[in-house]
Amino acid sequence: MVTALIMAGGKGTRMELDVEKPLVEINGKPMIHYVIEALKNTNKISNIIVATSKNTPETRNFLNKQGIAIIETPGGGYVHDLGFIISNFDLDDVLLTITADLPLVNSDILNYVLEEYEKSKKPAMSVLVPMHIFEEYGIKPTMVFENLIPSGLNILRSINKTQDEKVLIIERIELALNINTCEDIKLLKKLLGDQDE
Repeated sequence: MVTALIMAGGKGTRMELDVEKPLVEINGKPMIHYVIEALKNTNKISNIIVATSKNTPETRNFLNKQGIAIIETPGGGYVHDLGFIISNFDLDDVLLTITADLPLVNSDILNYVLEEYEKSKKPAMSVLVPMHIFEEYGIKPTMVFENLIPSGLNILRSINKTQDEKVLIIERIELALNINTCEDIKLLKKLLGDQDE
């Protein structure tokens, strides 16, 4: 089975909001709630853990009330915090890492990714989204590699070394829309049919 690790320790400075990014409410629920529910409805995940940091104390409080397991990280950024987790915690063999700001992700997508991972026989997998999906919805990606954008969803073995990986390309808005700006929130609410807009 697989341990899901939700990365929720970032500062979210681009949002310029009073609330921590994982707790931004969409249709009355914190954004991280959508990610947790998608993972709970996935048939290959045995354990869900959320990585928080000094940047996200309110997120930690929210998760404690929900009974969700937490790992405290230094809050040095996604790559740094992931390396810290792998070095310092004894986790299950396979880790599915996902950012807390992918509220459109669903169990069908997660099941598909896990099935493709099992078929690949490689120790790691990166999930990328083609640039044309971002262009179609007017989303500005934070980083682009040969017209592909990292989705914030990856699978790896819990060993602290570089791993041979399969690249899985998925043309889905659910993996393209990670919430980094207020414009992203507006698009998300539009896609979800939020009545507040």
